[in-house]
Amino acid sequence: MSRGCAGLLSLCVLAASIGGTGCGAYVVDGGLYPLPTIHLIVALPSSVGLAYEDVRLSAGNGQPMYAWFIPASNARATVVVHHGALVNRSSGLTYASLFHDLDCNVFLYDYQGFGESWSLATLDTLLPDADVALAYIQARDQPNAPPVILFGASLGTLPTFAQAARSPVGVAAVVAEGSCVPQDLPTNTLFYLGLNPGPEAFLNVPHYLDPDVNVPLITLPKLFIHSRGDTTTPFAGAQQLYAEAVEPKEFQEVPGDHLQAVSVDSQHYRAIWAEFLDDVLGGQAP
Repeated sequence: MSRGCAGLLSLCVLAASIGGTGCGAYVVDGGLYPLPTIHLIVALPSSVGLAYEDVRLSAGNGQPMYAWFIPASNARATVVVHHGALVNRSSGLTYASLFHDLDCNVFLYDYQGFGESWSLATLDTLLPDADVALAYIQARDQPNAPPVILFGASLGTLPTFAQAARSPVGVAAVVAEGSCVPQDLPTNTLFYLGLNPGPEAFLNVPHYLDPDVNVPLITLPKLFIHSRGDTTTPFAGAQQLYAEAVEPKEFQEVPGDHLQAVSVDSQHYRAIWAEFLDDVLGGQAP
């Protein structure tokens, strides 16, 4: 760890010890790791030409959660985005533009402790928060709501798999990019997850988020997207989860590092999504 990072970590530990949560952090079994980027809203949907609705949700423990609903005309699906560990919903605007162009509504939300929410971020609330987001979409525009596509990126694949394992009402398919097997993550990624990087670190991930347990239970159509050059969530972990998954399933290899394919190979990435949506929803993608 660099001297600067070590200093930031020390400051955050001090802040937490006196009750402060201002720098944002994951807490797992008393371990603390700062994630200052989780509160930085880098852009609004309007900055990429997308009309949107501000949505405020309430987590199960009463903490606020913030979201954007981006509607598409005659939407054939709604993509619910479960984002990764070091970002918030504003990092998903490139994805949102793509999904919107493919005639899908997009729901970008933040777990509690992310974005404008300054409560403490914990791994224990990831799945309950994801369930709040999905429940909002399931209840919206009923009874004529379009089917839902669950999209998990990096850390967001864990609640995505956990939700999909229950075969939730209205969900048509699952897409996971940057998926991982926690026990095989490199040390730097364990830091991102808020875990102390030791041999037992992966045991701190709540059991109900274990992808080895959840992925074999998912009977919905599944698309795994991963780069062989990913240095954050190793390619082998995604291959392992794909092997554990039951049909129908599909694996698409993309270029770049972690979650970079949507930017570095946008045409190929778009084609992957367009074909998958066409297969799952029927009809021809625009």
